[in-house]
Amino acid sequence: MAGVLSLGVLAMTAQGRYKVQITGDWSEPLCLYTVAVAPPAERKSAVIGALIRPAIEYEAERRTAEAADVAASKARASALDKAHQAAESRFASGKGGTTLEDVLNSSVEAEQAQSEIKYPYRLIADDATQEKLADLMAQQGGCITISSAEGGVFDMMAGRYDRSANLDVYLKAHAGDPLTVDRIGRPPNSIPNPRLSMLLTVQPDVIRGLMSNGTFRGRGLCGRYLYSMCRSKVGHREITPPPIPDNVKANYRAAIWRLLGSRDEGVITLSPDADAVRQDVQGAIEAKLGGDWEYMADWGGKLTGALIRIAALIHIAECPTPTQVPIGDDVMARATAIAGCLSAHAEAAYGMMGGDQSQADAKYLWRRIQAHGGQEISKNDLIQLTKGHFKRAEDMEPAIAKLEDMEYIRRTRKTQGRGRPKEIIEVNPYSVNSVK
Repeated sequence: MAGVLSLGVLAMTAQGRYKVQITGDWSEPLCLYTVAVAPPAERKSAVIGALIRPAIEYEAERRTAEAADVAASKARASALDKAHQAAESRFASGKGGTTLEDVLNSSVEAEQAQSEIKYPYRLIADDATQEKLADLMAQQGGCITISSAEGGVFDMMAGRYDRSANLDVYLKAHAGDPLTVDRIGRPPNSIPNPRLSMLLTVQPDVIRGLMSNGTFRGRGLCGRYLYSMCRSKVGHREITPPPIPDNVKANYRAAIWRLLGSRDEGVITLSPDADAVRQDVQGAIEAKLGGDWEYMADWGGKLTGALIRIAALIHIAECPTPTQVPIGDDVMARATAIAGCLSAHAEAAYGMMGGDQSQADAKYLWRRIQAHGGQEISKNDLIQLTKGHFKRAEDMEPAIAKLEDMEYIRRTRKTQGRGRPKEIIEVNPYSVNSVK
C-alpha cells in the first residue's frame, strides 16, 4: 500500500516541472494514477495520511508566506475592473471627456490583471467535480493531485451530479494533452499542459465497479492506474505496533520538502544503456499483449510509459541535477522490477472484473485457439498456452463449456499408443474467424 502510493507522492512533487524524453517524438509527463485496494479496517487512512502529511505542511507554509501577494493581486484586479466599468459609464454618458481609446486601454489593463491573479497555493484536492478540478489546475499552473482514502473520485467520474460520465479531464491530464473547458456562465479554462496525479485507497467493491464500467474500460481509464491489491491483515495485526522512528519521519519530510521546493525543471533523458533496457522490456510487454495479457491490453499497452515515468521519478529523487545527467541503466533496472510487481497486482485487479467473466474468458480462449491454428489441440497444450490467464486448469472449464455450448469446439478423447487417452479440443471448421 505504502509502496505504490509513494510513487504517487513522487509524481506530485515533480509532475509540473519535468518531462522525460524517450525518442524524438515520444515524451512522457511524470504524473501517475496510483490506487491501493484493501478491505475495511486495513488502516488505509493512516497510511495515506502519513505519506501526504509533509506535503500538507508544505502547502500550509507556502500559503501563509504568499498570503500578502495573493491579497494584493486580487485587490489590484478588482480595482482595475472597477476603473474599467467607470470608464465605460463615463464614455456612455458622454461626460468627463472619456474616449473610446480610454475604455479599451482600461479593458486591457483589467483583463491583464485578471489573468495575473495569484491564487492560494494548492497541492492536493479530494472531493472535487470535474469542472472544479479544471479550475484548480488552471489556478495552479496546470497541476493538482487528488488524494483520497475513500475513492469518491470514481463517483465523480461516473457522473454523481450530472448523471453522465465525463472523463476528459482525467484522461487528458494523465497524458498531458491540452485541455480546454468551455462552460455557460463561467469563464473558460485553457490548460496547454495539464498534469494530474492520484493517490487513492479504496475497497475491493470500488475496483469491481471500476472494472465492470464499460465506459471506463472502453475509454482507457482503467489502464491508467497502478494497482496495489493488498492482502488483508485483519486478525493478524499487532495490537500496539511500534511507531515510525522519528529520524525516518524527519528524513522523509525533508526529502518531500526538498523536492517540492526545488525550482529545477526541464527535460530528462535516458542513457543509451537505459534505453536498451527499455527496448528489451517493451518487446517483452508487446509479446504479452498478444497472449497472456490480451484480456488487460489496455493496462499493458501503457506499462512501458509507466515504467519510464517511474524511472524518471526515482532519478529526480536521487540525482541533484536530473536534467543534466541521463537516467542510468541501474535506475531503469529498478523501475523494471517495480513494473514487474505492479504487473502482478494489475492481473489481480483485472481478475476482479465484474460482469460475465465466463463470457470474457471464452472470448480470450477462442482467440488463443485461433492463434494456435490447426483443427485440434490437446487440453494440456491449451492449458500451457493460457497459463498466464487461468491460474488453474479448472478455472478454464467454464470458458471451454461456453465455447462447447456455442458449438465452436467439441471435446473428444484420443489414445496414442499404449498411453492414457488425452482430452482433445476439436475446432468446428465453420466457426474459424467467426469471432473477433
